[in-house]
Amino acid sequence: MADSIAAHVKFSELCEVFDKTCLLKKQEKSNPLSLFIKVYKERASNLRTQYPNASTSFYPALRLILPQLERERAAYGLKEFTLAKRIIKILCLPARGGDAIRLTGFKTTGHANVKDFADAAYWILRKHFLDSSGVTIAEVNRCLDAISQLNSDNNPRGVDEELHNLFRKTNADEQKWLIRIILKDLKLGMGQDRILKLYHPDAVDLFTVNNSLSIVCDTLSDLTARLHEIEVSVFSPFRPMLSQRCDPLQFRKVFSKNPRLYIENKFDGERFQLHMENNTFKFFSRNGFDYTSTYGSNYYTGSYTPLLKNSFKQNVRNVILDGEMMGWNKRTNQFGSKGMDFDVKHLKPHNVYQPCFCIFDVIFLNDRVLSNQPLCDRLLLLDTIINPIQGVIMTSHRTEATTEQEVIDSLNRSMDREEEGIVFKDINSLYKSNDRNAGWWKMKLEYFENLMSDLDVIILGGYYGEGKGRNRVTGFLVGVSSGQNQSEDRTPTEYCSFAKIATGLSNDERKILDAKLGPHWRKKSEGNPEDFGIVWGKEKPDVWIPPNDSCVLLVRASELVRATDFSTRYTLRFPRILKIREDKPIYDCLTSTELEELAGTKVVQKLGKRHIELSDLEVVEKERKVRRKYVPNEIKPVESKSEILTGYEFCVLSGYEDWRKDDVEVAIREHGGSVVLVERNATLCILAGDDHPRVNICKQQNAKCDVVKLEWLRKIVNTGKFAAYTPFDLLHTCRKTRDRFLGEYDKYGDSYTVKITVDDVPKIMESVKESKDYAYLAQFEIDNLKQEMGVENSLNVFEKSVAHFHSDQSDYKLYDGDNNFCIEKTMFKLLGGSISEILNESVTIVVIEEGSSKVQEIKQYLNYIDNKDAKIVNKDYICSKFSEVFNA
Repeated sequence: MADSIAAHVKFSELCEVFDKTCLLKKQEKSNPLSLFIKVYKERASNLRTQYPNASTSFYPALRLILPQLERERAAYGLKEFTLAKRIIKILCLPARGGDAIRLTGFKTTGHANVKDFADAAYWILRKHFLDSSGVTIAEVNRCLDAISQLNSDNNPRGVDEELHNLFRKTNADEQKWLIRIILKDLKLGMGQDRILKLYHPDAVDLFTVNNSLSIVCDTLSDLTARLHEIEVSVFSPFRPMLSQRCDPLQFRKVFSKNPRLYIENKFDGERFQLHMENNTFKFFSRNGFDYTSTYGSNYYTGSYTPLLKNSFKQNVRNVILDGEMMGWNKRTNQFGSKGMDFDVKHLKPHNVYQPCFCIFDVIFLNDRVLSNQPLCDRLLLLDTIINPIQGVIMTSHRTEATTEQEVIDSLNRSMDREEEGIVFKDINSLYKSNDRNAGWWKMKLEYFENLMSDLDVIILGGYYGEGKGRNRVTGFLVGVSSGQNQSEDRTPTEYCSFAKIATGLSNDERKILDAKLGPHWRKKSEGNPEDFGIVWGKEKPDVWIPPNDSCVLLVRASELVRATDFSTRYTLRFPRILKIREDKPIYDCLTSTELEELAGTKVVQKLGKRHIELSDLEVVEKERKVRRKYVPNEIKPVESKSEILTGYEFCVLSGYEDWRKDDVEVAIREHGGSVVLVERNATLCILAGDDHPRVNICKQQNAKCDVVKLEWLRKIVNTGKFAAYTPFDLLHTCRKTRDRFLGEYDKYGDSYTVKITVDDVPKIMESVKESKDYAYLAQFEIDNLKQEMGVENSLNVFEKSVAHFHSDQSDYKLYDGDNNFCIEKTMFKLLGGSISEILNESVTIVVIEEGSSKVQEIKQYLNYIDNKDAKIVNKDYICSKFSEVFNA
């Protein structure tokens, strides 16, 4: 087509730009796209010279570069799972074949290098689609428009045909980017504002106002032209003004600067703009999506606009109103909430709920922009242009507050009416598009401590993240226990899925959970969750975990709402994690019975416990922020017992059952040492007794401080003599200590300068065993080696001797699992002997315990198996031979 530059630019050129951008470092990512925009505009200028009427807009390309900002195309109805099914159908793949499984379960079965679904699909599609027909950007947009329209027409077969047609014209690399465009996430590593600024310096500001890529491209086609004033206009959506969260610590600061406030209830619906000019309407959502086709463009079409007859004063020619689209129950004459089972954007006339637009601001009136007028003036105008109709179009009820108590009372009334909360506004605030810090604040009960019913829930499953978090669990499926079914030890035998939750944890808390739960996560194919008493609903996680290996989380949410995707009747709305309950066993989590009692019989149940009081707003002066790692642990003064730890600083992670963490810290202080909560540069080491998640974290992150077994400190305290720790005392070795040990110990932990003790031998041998740095030689190989070397090994005292170590508790013919001979067995093998676990004719030495009562029985058994020459000795015999060799 000669009349469009998009028909002359191949889609493959844009895909090459995407590929290059992904490979570059953050600061260089702009280069390929900037060059593409420059070349595109040059080609467009040349085309305009040839064809004066040709379309040279950059919009066809920009809507593919920023698909998440596309507003003119309706939804495709295609997500990862749906696309996977359609690709399987297009390629005629076996439903249970490897490629089909890799597509439908790409998060759990994909390779570590697979970033997302598009990557997973690429490695399968490349086997089937090798060539490209050179499809252009214009053709790609035409196909995507068709898919969008076919989905709107509820024609899935048509969607399949159009998608197949597009795939036939492209190769696997192009299809990878097509999939990302359809999913509206290119994963370029560049923010949308950065990309818009590459097109024009004012593109971000203009898009913020009108939410339209086509207007941005048309208005700012000339790079040299600058936009000095951006104005709101009818039928062009803009980003609405936002409210800032206000918690108790901020409230008095806010109120002191804004002594006069308007208070409104916080609507629990969908933010919308209503545009009207000469009785023609348009409706835009918060993100600029056009819902006019649903609600109606005039008084005779749509599900909502016909209800607006006579709602505007006759003097209103054009207007832009900002408000919330709510669901109004026609039977009870009350508002519903988003937690109820309806979508206000798709309500039908027969539904019990109908749309009701609740207005709280006017931005444009009779060709005049009002955004620079103070709120109080804008609201005075609003009251003069609307004829409110109950359940159809209403203005937000507002009260003026000049004292803190009035705000508290408003929030409590909102709680009594089971509303979401309140919004309070500076009466002189100007309307600033997309600004959250311009004089509007929101307050909910959940922002306060001790006002909400927080819940203890158990983790039952996990969800892999996207991007950098794609190979680790970043979200959780939590559950409750069945209060009816319990085993004798109070442990529940059944757990029901309850809610999905992913927010609230700090990075440190996530690392603790990763260390604790990481080894126990199971894929869907690994075992059956039902065998562990787990009951899913429709919602199933990427991985699951047996309850006995899990832990309890304390969570907070705004309300309980009816559930259809979980095995409980209710789930949480707006949940977030408050903390990990390491102090709670799994059987103490919320039960299904307690959940039913908490929910009652309501469709939506708020979780507030009591009214707020003025004292809840008391602002405690913030403590000076000091890094926790430099704060010494405050312990009461102790009696000094010695100075063996003077000058040494320790961080104690955990103790033993018989030597608790607090007692360990007291012991350190008693012997002259000091304790900190978290390690720092001056800290000698971290001490760990029982298992602690931070030990694994230190290993994984190669921490700069040694982690030492608490047993090392116990020896020092018991002996009253300080001794530096050795490799055998360490759970994690920092680089500095590792470098020092290279000159003092061999790789098995054997010191170059200090004689080993009997206790060190099994530790060294275990290190050798773990390193697998050894080889077993046959006897003839050993004999040949000795002959070649021309020497006899003076250590081989027990060469060709076979010993059986016998415990009074073991049968002659059975394996001897007794540990009483652990040291003696090691000595015997070190001196060249071999060991038989059963007493047979090959045994030459039988080692017994001191004072054994079975000497006679052993002799009788030896006679029975015709082994009369075997010698019976006690373990001192082995020790004495060992001493003779090493003291000679």
